[in-house]
Amino acid sequence: MLVTYVTPNRAYHYYYASALAREGCLQRFVCGGSRFSSRAAFPELGDKFLRVDHLQNLYLASMRLGLPSKISEELAYLSKIWMDFRSTKDALKSDIFLCYSGAGLHTFHELKPTSTLGIVEAVNSHVLTQQEILREEHEKLGLPLRGFLPSEVARRVKEYEMADGIICPSSFTRKSFIARGIPPERVRTVPFGIQLPAERKMSDRPDDVFRVLFVGQINVRKGLRYLFEAFKKFKHPKKELWIVGPRTKQTGIEDIAPPDETRFLGVLKGEELDQAYRNCHVFVLPTIEEGLALVMGEALSHGLPVIATVNSGGEDLFEHGSSGFLVPIRSSDAIVEKLQLLADDPELLAEMSARAAACENGTKNWENAGGLLVDTLKEFARMAKL
Repeated sequence: MLVTYVTPNRAYHYYYASALAREGCLQRFVCGGSRFSSRAAFPELGDKFLRVDHLQNLYLASMRLGLPSKISEELAYLSKIWMDFRSTKDALKSDIFLCYSGAGLHTFHELKPTSTLGIVEAVNSHVLTQQEILREEHEKLGLPLRGFLPSEVARRVKEYEMADGIICPSSFTRKSFIARGIPPERVRTVPFGIQLPAERKMSDRPDDVFRVLFVGQINVRKGLRYLFEAFKKFKHPKKELWIVGPRTKQTGIEDIAPPDETRFLGVLKGEELDQAYRNCHVFVLPTIEEGLALVMGEALSHGLPVIATVNSGGEDLFEHGSSGFLVPIRSSDAIVEKLQLLADDPELLAEMSARAAACENGTKNWENAGGLLVDTLKEFARMAKL
């Protein structure tokens, strides 16, 4: 089995490409990862790596310069189309063409008369489901929604229809495709891996302060306002809410004041981020739509019980009531109920923390996740021969 894999950035996709290379399955990794990045080199992939970063670099520059969103969105859209066209030649030599959603429509058309399979990698829910959830949230908050370009939406929907298979990171995302009419046998779940910490220390947590942690972008999608509302209702003599992550243009909290006990820590990485995890008791992710948030796996690996919405992918990482809780979206009452339960029952908190730290959940490292991707692609290939 030979696979051509195209994606607009390095991110976790590099781990998947490496797994394909180790198995002798990689025909070409076509990636928009910038040549100016400190992680630009892919020496272990050799000549199987093709960098197509020209438009992607312009997109990144437009973001850093604060140019109008319309310009950035158009550049991101055109960048994926350019990578799509550059992938076709290698895809025609492959058994499987695996593309990041929005980066494969042209090649799918070219593959139609051939036996090469076209597989979409969808990192979030079905694009129409995303649009619907985000539109509802923005309307509720009285904020304008730009959303995806109409041409991007149409392109993704057409890819879904033409694809021989769709790979999703969580059960939540898989269900969104099935609900939109994609046959269940064409949609498979391959959960992301995480980089487990080298050392898992839990002793930094103070006994007298109950700390709640959020890690992620401060934007409408993350639903931070519902955590703020819950934390204000949460009763504890000494409590703190730590917020780690960058602010975006639309935060979703413009109209409300954060709780008095809130600390905005900005962007933290490496040991500083690990230290934040080690200093807190509970992790909360109130997101309204997400494929599979890696921060949940990071929190679990540091021994933090997780309170996350059903739209976070959390059900693929932990069992409800074991090392975390799943709550409805947009429900501050559900969040505060679980916070209060853990704060009022130290034995329960200790038990859930221990289960989380022991990784008695669905968390996989990236090597295991890459292996699962390879196995899933092989299964698609076997099904096509039946």
